[in-house]
Formats: sequence, C-alpha cells, structure tokens
Amino acid sequence: PRLEGDIPVSRWDAHRSFPAGIVGRGAGARGARPLLSARVRSCSAGRRRNRRPSGRDSRRASSRFNRRSSAELELLGYPAPDGVRGGSPPPPGAVGLREPEETESEEVETRAVATSPDGRFLKFDIEIGRGSFKTVYKGLDTETTVEVAWCELQTRKLSKTERQRFSEEVEMLKGLQHPNIVRFYDSWKSTIKGQICIVLVTELMTSGTLKTYLKRFKEMKLKVLQRWSRQILKGLHFLHTRSPPIIHRDLKCDNIFITGPTGSVKIGDLGLATLKRASFAKSVIGTPEFMAPEMYEEKYDEAVDVYAFGMCMLEMATSEYPYSECQNAAQIYRKVTSGLKPSSFYKVKVPELKEIIEGCIRMDKNERYTIQDLLEHSFFQEDTGVHVELAEEDDGVKSGLKLWLRMDDTKKLHGKYKDNNAIEFLFELYKDVAEEVAQEMVVLGFVCEADYKLVAKAVRDRVVAIKRKREKLKRAQEAPSPAEPEQLAGRPSSRITSVTLSTPELSRVLDEGSHPGRAKFASSTCVG
Repeated sequence: PRLEGDIPVSRWDAHRSFPAGIVGRGAGARGARPLLSARVRSCSAGRRRNRRPSGRDSRRASSRFNRRSSAELELLGYPAPDGVRGGSPPPPGAVGLREPEETESEEVETRAVATSPDGRFLKFDIEIGRGSFKTVYKGLDTETTVEVAWCELQTRKLSKTERQRFSEEVEMLKGLQHPNIVRFYDSWKSTIKGQICIVLVTELMTSGTLKTYLKRFKEMKLKVLQRWSRQILKGLHFLHTRSPPIIHRDLKCDNIFITGPTGSVKIGDLGLATLKRASFAKSVIGTPEFMAPEMYEEKYDEAVDVYAFGMCMLEMATSEYPYSECQNAAQIYRKVTSGLKPSSFYKVKVPELKEIIEGCIRMDKNERYTIQDLLEHSFFQEDTGVHVELAEEDDGVKSGLKLWLRMDDTKKLHGKYKDNNAIEFLFELYKDVAEEVAQEMVVLGFVCEADYKLVAKAVRDRVVAIKRKREKLKRAQEAPSPAEPEQLAGRPSSRITSVTLSTPELSRVLDEGSHPGRAKFASSTCVG
C-alpha cells in the first residue's frame, strides 16, 4: 500500500525502489541527509503544495504513520518522533535492507551450476548430505518447479559388470511410485573433476530421518511407532511384490525419511536394492547391526528386509542402536551368527512389541514373520473402532468358528446381544465370505449401512489371520525336530541343511548341536 504522492509505505517498497546500503545512518547523523530521505521528501513536497489536504486526509495519513515504529519511519527516511534519538538501531526482528554482500551470496547459492542432459533438472551449489560414496545437492525440477535431491555417486570402485547391473537397477527404480517410497526421477552418467560418476535425481526429503528424530526426542510414543512401522511395512510389501521382487538389503533408521507436511515416512536409499533375477542374490552389502545371518552366507531373499525391519523397530522402541554393546563388526558378527540378541532387546517394555521384534529377528529365516503376516497383525491394524475376535478357542480342526463383533461406539450395535457388548455369529472358514456376512448383518439390522465396509474388512482380516495361523502350526508340526542333527543330515528336505554353513563359527555351533538364540516356532505366539 502507498500514500498519496506515491510515497513508499512498506519497507519492501522502499527496498525495491531505492538502492541498498543507504539506510541505517539515521536522520540525526551529521553531514548530508541520507539519499533515501531526500528522495522521499522531494517526491512528496511538490504535490502537497498543489493540493491542500482535507482534515480527513490528514487524519488518515497521520493514523497510518502513527501505527509505525520510529525504526520503521527511519527506514523510510522520515525523522524520528520527539523523544527518540535519531539513528538508533532497529529492534531485533525488524526487517531492514540487505547488505550487498548478503544478496550476492544468495544469488551465488541459487545459481544453477549444472543441468541434466534434457535440461529438466538443475543443480545448485548447496550441499545437503554426504556419504562414503555419494554427495547430495539441492536441485530443481523445472517442469514442476519442485525442489529435488541431486545425488552424485562415485562408481570408480565398481567393475564393468557391477556398473551394468547398477544401470539396470536404476532403470527399474524409475517406475516405482508408492506413498512410502522416496520417488526416483532420473539418472545419467557424468564426468566430475575427471572422474566418471552416476547422477541420481530423487525426491527431496527435508524433515530428517528416523535416526535424527530419535536423537532429537530420545523416546518415540507407541502410537507413532505403530503408525510409522505400518507405513514401512507397506513400502516393503510394495517392493517385495514387484516382478521380479526388489530387496532393499540395507534397511535402517538412517535411510527411512520423514515427510514434514504429512508426518509420514518413506523408504529411501534404494540405489543398493537388488533385483532377485536368480533364486538368490549373491553380494554382501549392508550394515552389520541390521544384517541377517544369511547375508554373511551371500544367499538371501526378502526375509533379510524383515530382519532389518525388526532391528529398526528395536531402535525405535529403545532409542538405542542394536548391538551398541559391541566394540567392532567382528563382535557383532559373532553374536548375530550365534543367535544372540542385542542387549537392547531386553529393554523393550511392551510385551506385544517385544514378541513382534523377536519374530522378525529369528536366525532361521523360515521361522520369521513375513511382511504379509506383519501387516495382518493386530498390532499394526489401523484403529477403525470395529473389532472381530474369537469367541472360543481355535482347535485348528473345526471349520465353523464362533466370532464376536465389537465396536468402540456401542451405540452403533443394534438388536439384542450378550452382556459383553458384542454380536456373536458363526463363520464357516472355507465357505462363508466376509462381505456376505457383513451384508447379512446390515439386513438383519445389527449394524448400519455406513459401517458395512468396516465390518467386512474386520471379518476378512480376522479370518485370514486364523487361516495363516493354522497353516503355520501345520508346517511346524510337520517340520523335523532340531534336537536330532544326525537325522537332519540325511534329510534333503530339511530347512536347516538348505543353508550353506561356510563360516567356522556356524559350523562349530552346529557341531555342538545347539543354537542359543534359535526360537522354536511351535512354542511362539503366532499372528492373530
């Protein structure tokens, strides 16, 4: 806004109209008046002599200036009011005109220093991250005007075959789009300071990682842990259900990023992901504290991400790095391959959370939870206010089970039901359909039409969990007992002998016939 006579009223107008560096000496300084003051006075004097302002105009002009501080008036070149010493510095937080050096440095920082081959992406000389083999700068997508991350990867240590494999992985990553996966935009080869490198352009994450969150707040609330863990599982499920499946191989809190505006998390650092083109991936890449035992054997599958996820949950639950009691990687290796859990595991206070972590970090990958198991676990279910529970013990034989439908808001349940505030109904596991049962409840007036989808989902999730539990118990009963190693040696169908034990430590453990940390699946609590 301006006054009559085009007098700049706001400091921003003054900054745009007049050169920087001429304000700050104050109207009371000795010598000639500041140039800005002279311009403003000459700009207003001529017109006010030609038109005598009315009393209303004078009051309006006066009231505008009265709302401004003396420091602001001096920035506009007007003398300070009586009783205020001229040339006094503006109060803290007052926006003054920028010095030429400040403006020049900002222009240098926001000046593009490189562009992508197609000209779409720009690189700024603003470093935002650095690792052992990569440097990350701030960039810009000129098509969407969205800031991006410009990553420069050093590939001089890679062989020709490894570079080719990495290029194939990069092409695959371009097609990944999921709310819980850091978006990957483009890549190309470049020469920087005489060395060949690969440039990756990804989504820019500015709110830090789970690691930085834990350093700042020390303790994570259980609801936050549940929500973020569920989102990580959804991202892993997306990766593992690609064709071919994608294994992250280096999942940890350092490369799980937080999205500030939505408070959600995204899995990043997919540059080390492996395409499972053969039956096993065959390279050891990862962080020792988060590496499953089979990764040291260089034969692994998606189960290594489940193991790493369990370690991430352990760090989130305790704010303590797994195996922090170990002094070096060799000690970690001996503990991991011996089945010894991190000392922080015994600090987990929530029993259900502790049980889930234990089910993720078991030595035998066949005894670990799968991503699907975890997504169906009640601990990770979104709270919809609708719950389906077993009304009787499941013996694993009967096809018809009595179930209870509960709602947090009991007013939503209609009709006559028992004293436990639940509707009891019979469900045939291999005949009934969850949607049909839910529709029947609506027709009979037990629940309203608006809750139909929630009820159907709750019934379906519970039924799937019961079926999976039965299947796992059946497999556990059919599996050979680990207490008979001499019999296992002659049975090619054994899950234990399918893993090549090339390390001396694991061979010694098998020779002794004991696995300190191996959990028996039949004695553990299953999903559901």
